[in-house]
Amino acid sequence: MRLEGKVALVTGAAGDRGIGRGIARALAKEGARVVVNDVAKVDKLEQRAEELRALGVDALAVAADVTDRVAVNAMIARTVDEFGCLDILACNAGVVTWANFLDITPQSVDFMLGVNVCGTVNVVQEASRQMIAQGTGGRIVITSSVHAQMPFESMAVYGATKHALQTFTNCLAIELAAHKITVNHIGPGWVRSAINDPSPALATDDDLLETINMIPLGRPSTPRDQGRGVVYFASSDGDYVTGSYLRIDGGFAVSKY
Repeated sequence: MRLEGKVALVTGAAGDRGIGRGIARALAKEGARVVVNDVAKVDKLEQRAEELRALGVDALAVAADVTDRVAVNAMIARTVDEFGCLDILACNAGVVTWANFLDITPQSVDFMLGVNVCGTVNVVQEASRQMIAQGTGGRIVITSSVHAQMPFESMAVYGATKHALQTFTNCLAIELAAHKITVNHIGPGWVRSAINDPSPALATDDDLLETINMIPLGRPSTPRDQGRGVVYFASSDGDYVTGSYLRIDGGFAVSKY
């Protein structure tokens, strides 16, 4: 119960097999009250909140589009109205489309930049303002990716957005340190989540086996693995850690790939 009494907001948390669900559950299991957010699967949001309540913590579902600054401001305000403060932000909402570079459409570029970069800026900025106003510090954990370090075919724009989040995190770690706010990011490798189901690299059983064989620990990541990384940064274990990148990939980035 290292997070008992803390209030956390997790964006992109509605999916049945998503990283956001794993993060929300991990925070709740450590005692945090949790606000879950999403826009693509609004019907699932209340179900996620009910799951957290079943773990013995207060939970709130708030539908909001992270690319909409007005909606983001309202989400932060509702969090504070309901629970009195905001201590932890897990900025996890993200999207991907796969396409060879010459086939990438302007709509796809706008989609990924809008959610992965602009949406992150929107949520982190408003959460930071709230944490500063409280005067008690805070923890911000951003979901980037192994793509912050590893280039892949058909993922040029997605990889660029995740690399951008690495620089974003580092700059904010410097700027927000004076307010006792730490800013870090996690780098998931291959997670068996719905967002990765359309990947061309995972189209067949042979593709799945080939990918698993490239992971030294011999299995895909689970949302729970990613959630435990966020708990590390959010808990007292991460008191002296800011501007850091925790790659949670089973060794994928250092494998033969």
